[in-house]
Amino acid sequence: MPDTPQNNDERKYAPNTINRRDFVDSVARMAGEVWDFHNRFEVGSGQFQGQSVTEIIANRTSILDEEFNELSQAISAKEGDAAVADETADILFVAMGHAESMGSPGIEGIERVTNKSAAKTNETHAIRPDTGKVIPRKGKPHKWQ
Repeated sequence: MPDTPQNNDERKYAPNTINRRDFVDSVARMAGEVWDFHNRFEVGSGQFQGQSVTEIIANRTSILDEEFNELSQAISAKEGDAAVADETADILFVAMGHAESMGSPGIEGIERVTNKSAAKTNETHAIRPDTGKVIPRKGKPHKWQ
């Protein structure tokens, strides 16, 4: 591992401030609403028959860009914690919409990333101190630079 001012052993652990069930239930409820929203406005995966995943997401990218811009604005304008939380949730809602819009490939992507993240351990990965991202200890040195 590269020389860094801080590694996982030096980080002070702080337990989650919310319980797992509340978190999982709220995300699951949002996923259900994404499904319902797509059907209500007829913008779900069914409208994209014959399009590649790349084409589908290319057509939706501006929605996610707008949400990221709104989050950035809420932070820079110091709109407060509630506004920042709402804008963050908007990003999650749209990202879930991306996954649903892709149909089966979106679900398969969720499964791959979930499995990949579940396999990460403190022995195989470390927290990059400058960004907070969890990355491999070996194999991708460019990510440390």
